[in-house]
Amino acid sequence: MREYKFKINDDKYTAKILEYTGDFVLVEVNGMEYKVELDQDKISKPKLTRSQKSKPQMHIKKPKSNKSQANEGSVIAPIPGLVIKLLVQEGDLVKTDQTVAILEAMKMESEITTSFEGKVKKILVKEGENIQEGQIIMEIGE
Repeated sequence: MREYKFKINDDKYTAKILEYTGDFVLVEVNGMEYKVELDQDKISKPKLTRSQKSKPQMHIKKPKSNKSQANEGSVIAPIPGLVIKLLVQEGDLVKTDQTVAILEAMKMESEITTSFEGKVKKILVKEGENIQEGQIIMEIGE
């Protein structure tokens, strides 16, 4: 388990993510455990899927800053990272929960899946590109 160290108002903290369970994350901060509830977005629910070793379930809320640009068929990056592989091309038909891209963040590969089905209209990123959380990866429609 990776340990994170940070400082807030000159107070030092050490944090570890202990467990993902559905809509909750168990986090240890300076030896104290906290159960944190993850917020869900009802419009689009991008999913982050880990490798076979551990598959925590989490629903990532779409950032408000991209609301004006994103539409209902947008696949949005739930985390910042490097686009390792695009598994679909423009014109391909995709199904709900299909893996469409693989991102690498903090030396871990994450499968990005769709929460809807349709045809890939436009891919807005390239393999080898660093992207930000909330960035639109591709547009899917009818």
